[in-house]
Amino acid sequence: MILRLKIKAEIILYFFLKYILNNVFNREGDVLPVHILKKIDKDIFDNFASYIHSYDIPVIFVTGTNGKTTTANLITDTLMAAGKNVCANSNGANMSNGVFGAIIGSYGLSTINRLLGLDFQFNADFIVIEADEKVFPYLSSKLIPNVVVITNFYRDQLDRYGEINTTVFEIKRAIKNLSGNTILILPSFEPLAMSTGYGINNPKIYYGFKREFFKEKQCPERAVSSDALTCPYCKKILFSGNDFNQNVFLLKFKCENCGFTSIEPDIYISGYKGEKIIIKSNKIGAEYDRKTDGAPDSDFKPTLSGDYNMANYLAAYSVLKNYKIKNDIIIPSFENFQTKFGRSFKKYIGDLEINVDLVKNPTGLSRVLEKITDVYNKDLPFIDILFAFSDRDADGRDVSWIWDVEFEKYIKDIGKIVITGLRPFDMAIRLKTAGVDKSLISIEHNLKKSLKKIIKIGRSQGSSNKKVFILSTYTELSRIKKHIM
Repeated sequence: MILRLKIKAEIILYFFLKYILNNVFNREGDVLPVHILKKIDKDIFDNFASYIHSYDIPVIFVTGTNGKTTTANLITDTLMAAGKNVCANSNGANMSNGVFGAIIGSYGLSTINRLLGLDFQFNADFIVIEADEKVFPYLSSKLIPNVVVITNFYRDQLDRYGEINTTVFEIKRAIKNLSGNTILILPSFEPLAMSTGYGINNPKIYYGFKREFFKEKQCPERAVSSDALTCPYCKKILFSGNDFNQNVFLLKFKCENCGFTSIEPDIYISGYKGEKIIIKSNKIGAEYDRKTDGAPDSDFKPTLSGDYNMANYLAAYSVLKNYKIKNDIIIPSFENFQTKFGRSFKKYIGDLEINVDLVKNPTGLSRVLEKITDVYNKDLPFIDILFAFSDRDADGRDVSWIWDVEFEKYIKDIGKIVITGLRPFDMAIRLKTAGVDKSLISIEHNLKKSLKKIIKIGRSQGSSNKKVFILSTYTELSRIKKHIM
C-alpha cells in the first residue's frame, strides 16, 4: 500500500525528533516524538494501524503483570536469529506511544527506493508487542493480534489500575472482541491469567510445569502467594491440589462450586538434565513440525534464573513453535539471551558484579528475592542490596504493597542494605519490621552517593565472587542507568 504524503511527513518528523533526542539530549526517543505527533494528528494511531492491517504481517502481543519484557524479547531475539525482521518495542516502552513509536520507527527507505524516489517500506516480517495490561484492550483493538500471550496477573499499582479482577475482566472482554482465530497462549499454573481463555472458543496453547520439576529442585518450603484465592467466576474459595509447597505456581486448582479447574499444559518443563531444563510438548502435530524438527523435546541451559523466568521461556517457546521455528535456532538463542537494561540487567565494574532488577509489586519483589538468594547465596555468605524506592506516577503512588512482600523468608540471607529514592523510610520500616537488624540499614537520599556506597560494600566482600544487587522501582532505573552504564 502506497503511503499518503501526510503519513510520509509524520515518519520523517518522527525520525528527526528522535535524532534530536538521541544525539542532542542523550535521551531515548521512542515515546516523546509520538506524543508530539499526536498533537498534530489525533488520528495517527488509526492511520498507522490501517497500514499494518494491509501488510498481513503476524502480530504477537505479550501482556500481564510480570515477565512481559523478557518474554517479548525472547520471542524477538529468536525470530531475528531465524533471519526474520522484527518490529518490537524491545526497550519496554509498553504504553500506546511507545508501541506506535516502535511501529513508526520500523519504516525506512531502501537504497534503491531512495534513488528511484519511491515509497517508504515497513521493514518487518513479524510485529512483537509488549503491551501494558491497562492499555492492552485499546492496543489490541487497533492492531488486531494473531497471537496473544498472557504471563500472569498479580496486584500491581492499585492506585492506577484498581483491583486485579477489574484488569482481568477488561482483558478478557478485549479478547472476546478479537477474531476467533486469534491464538491464546496461557499459563496453566496461574488461575487469573488462565481464566481469560475460559469459555472462549479461540485456539489455545497452555504452558506450565510438571510436578517433577519442583521435586527435582528440592524446593524450600514456601507459601503459595497467588492472587487468585477465589474463583475468577463465582468468587467461591479456589482449592489448590498441591500436595507440597513450591512457590507462586498452582499446579492443580479447582472450584468445587462452578467447576473452573486447572488444565494440563501442552508445553511444559518436566525436569532437569544436569544443568539443563527439559521442555516437552504434547502438541506434536503438524503445527510443531515433528518430521523436520526431530523429537518435540528440548533441553537447554538457561541464562536466566528463577522459576518465573522458566515460565517466560515456556511462553516464548510456545509462540516460536507455533510459527515452526526449529529447535536448532531456539536453543542457541535461549542459551545466549541477555536481558536488556530496564527490567533485569547485569553490569561489571572491575571485579564487582552489579545485578539490577525492576521491582513494582509484591509478587515480583518476592520472586526477585527468591532468585537472588537461591542462586547467589552459594557464593556469598550474605546478599548486599540497594533498594531504590520511589512513588512517582509511573511507580504508583500507593507504596503499601511492600507490606505484602515476603521479606521475612529471606532475612537470614540478607546482609547490608542501602536505601535511596523518595520513600526510603517506608522501606526501612518494612525491613525493620521483618526482622532486619537496623545496624545493617543505611539511608542515602542522593542516588549517586548510594550507588558509591553499595559498590564500596561489594568491593569489601571477602568472597572472590563479589556481587551486589540493586532492586529499583521504575522511575529510578533510568537514573541508575546514567551512573553505571
